[in-house]
Amino acid sequence: MSVFRSIATGYLGAKIANTQANDELKARVLESAGTNFYTNILPDAIADEKLRKSNYESLAAINPNLAELADINGFTASKEGMEKFDQFREENKLKDPDALKNLNFETDFNTRYNTRVKTFEEKYNPILDQIGIKELGGLGFNTVESLVGDKQMKSEDMAKGPVPSDSFASSQLSDYFIPKGEVMQIPENEYARVAASFRDFKNVISFDPRGNAKFNFRGTKDVEYNALRQATNDVASNYYNETQKKVNVGAAVEKGSENLYRQTQGHIMNNVDNYKELQVKKPGDVPSQASGQFNLSKVELLQYLSQLGSKSEQRYYALSFPAGVSASGINGDVRQYLLDITR
Repeated sequence: MSVFRSIATGYLGAKIANTQANDELKARVLESAGTNFYTNILPDAIADEKLRKSNYESLAAINPNLAELADINGFTASKEGMEKFDQFREENKLKDPDALKNLNFETDFNTRYNTRVKTFEEKYNPILDQIGIKELGGLGFNTVESLVGDKQMKSEDMAKGPVPSDSFASSQLSDYFIPKGEVMQIPENEYARVAASFRDFKNVISFDPRGNAKFNFRGTKDVEYNALRQATNDVASNYYNETQKKVNVGAAVEKGSENLYRQTQGHIMNNVDNYKELQVKKPGDVPSQASGQFNLSKVELLQYLSQLGSKSEQRYYALSFPAGVSASGINGDVRQYLLDITR
């Protein structure tokens, strides 16, 4: 055997051994992926869909279109989402008793479910195909019966009533609900006199001899003042004294300030790492800092903003947000994105 033939034979043997090792590694990776899919990913997906349908049905028993709105806006996807929706319903009321009648939404429960299944299949079918399973559908994931119960949700399970117009109904909760306290507006001078004792407003609020409020807002204090006024009006009815025929403005402003903090700094703090409030030394300073990823996606963040009672509350949320934080679906800084959409 020539030296060249010996070298070629040795190279070929090494190549075969390397190929075999790579094939075995690939087989182990695929086996691990398949095991993870069947023991974790698929069962979790089925459990999530069962929970979503159970939440949907609990609301549909009250009103099918209420369930549709909750599902469209993502509240039915988790226990925490349902708690937030319950809180929203406690703090808001329907604009009209018939506000949820005869609505024709662009999608229904089945349509959204099928879209989620299609996305799931597109993600995992290529992996299963390599394992040797040609179609995920054979597993039953894309049949409603295997995920959500004994029978498929049909169109007749949705809201009933006269056929609506061709245009689709809005899916924005603010188009159907109004903050309960909004019907009781506290007079400006009464509110200003009490608000002067909160949130460092004492240096920007004064009164003329007739008792009329005068303002010398700097930076973004006007936004905070208006946000607090809205939060106060939202709860004013809870502090109305029927005998005296007046609102306890002090108690209403105090509760409004607590709620404003909870829905702004409190919400941000609970959804971003290493949050810290900063002392604002001059107008325009960012009032907080944080690091890492925001826990909510762009869609979830927009849904949350839509639940805030007014534009001033949305703007105050944006101004309170720390710089340098990212979020899924948002290119660049979340704070700047919020400032842009709340102008």
